[in-house]
Amino acid sequence: MDDSVYILIKKGDPDQLHKRKFMTKDSYTIGRKGTQFQPDIPFSSLYVSRKHAVLQKMGDQFAIADLHSKHGTEVNGTAIHDTPHLLRHGDHISLAKGAVELIFFAEANELDATREFSIPISTTSPDLPGLVINLERREIRLDGKRLHLTGKDMDLLMLLYQRANQAVSYEEIMVLIWPERLLGTEKIIPDVGRAEINALVYRLRKRLGRYGEKVTTIPRYGYMWEMEEGG
Repeated sequence: MDDSVYILIKKGDPDQLHKRKFMTKDSYTIGRKGTQFQPDIPFSSLYVSRKHAVLQKMGDQFAIADLHSKHGTEVNGTAIHDTPHLLRHGDHISLAKGAVELIFFAEANELDATREFSIPISTTSPDLPGLVINLERREIRLDGKRLHLTGKDMDLLMLLYQRANQAVSYEEIMVLIWPERLLGTEKIIPDVGRAEINALVYRLRKRLGRYGEKVTTIPRYGYMWEMEEGG
């Protein structure tokens, strides 16, 4: 593992916000600060258990497991338990119903790992009318015809679709879509303006035609892909 693998603290203690914890060891415990036990990644929230969760290296990837915490651990809105759950670049980790929120980054390994689907993939025939998104092949079909999206247009669509019905903040979009702007700097958030994000969203909506309305603006926060149950 190198310094491209880290946890970004999105929500937690005030002095920790937007700080990065680089994954340089094989195991990290996450929990509440105490006098008898000090976790590797500590928080002060009373809703976080003393030993809440553990991040552990499995091969050349990291996994997270819940340590029978009282208020639970979720990855991308889905509860996990004591069985290790492999983490993917951009995964959103929530402890104790949102008392703590973390984002996992593993930019160097993103192209080497097979993605696990966090939401159902449409089984609709690609020749039928509608919008069909295949995350695994990064393929988009619009009314039976392949829609060619490249670069950041495709990256943004994949991010929003993978996190369907969950708001994605401006800061997450900045870090996940423009990670190259962090290289060689000490910055936590890349130098990307709201106008640049809005322009990218506008372009994506235009390319998606009538389906562009699925990209919903969350005022003063970010964007969300609205998807009805079942796809």
